Amino acid sequence: MVSARTLLALLVGLAILTQPVVGDPPGLDTQYTYGATPFGADDGEAVHSLYHLPAVGYGVDSQLTVVRQAANDTVTRPVDEVPPEVERLTEVRFLADDRGDQYYRLDARIDGETFTLNATPVSARAVAADLAVAPADAPAPIRDALDGNATSRQSYPAAVLRTDDGYALVRTVATERVPDPYTVPKIAAYGFAVALVVWGCLSVYRERVKRETRRQ
Repeated sequence: MVSARTLLALLVGLAILTQPVVGDPPGLDTQYTYGATPFGADDGEAVHSLYHLPAVGYGVDSQLTVVRQAANDTVTRPVDEVPPEVERLTEVRFLADDRGDQYYRLDARIDGETFTLNATPVSARAVAADLAVAPADAPAPIRDALDGNATSRQSYPAAVLRTDDGYALVRTVATERVPDPYTVPKIAAYGFAVALVVWGCLSVYRERVKRETRRQ
């Protein structure tokens, strides 16, 4: 029978090896740089880069065709006749029409076997006003980007922040691979874990040899 001390050493060592004590295994981390692009509330209908927001889609031809129809009258179709890219309109609240220099507010839904779409033309500032959050409510790297590019090893979706001059779109502007600051302690932890597993295996072997010797 394996002793409690040997069993504990094996369990601890294997736990460290299979579930790193500090995030991912040793190696390079991804660092995200966030930048802010301001635009005032008095902007016209120009399409800004708001389609980077999770709630805003960038319209492709098949989507724009049906959305423009829905801007005049409700579009209703059987679900099995709706292309996948049009069905994805149910996942966003706004759609950017880059060629038409226009945004649309969407109400796309599927009820049973029926796809229904309503659309209303809106300005870029209307989209910003609807989706904007106060800087205090945004994650620190997103908020800090208002004062200059901010970096973080955490990935955040794009966001619109309210500012004294109107709004600012904050999004990832660059990514790079950087050294993991926890590389040394991670390697030390892995070394300790390997030592525990080796010691545990040797202990199991020695205990087995002792039992067989006693039987002789």
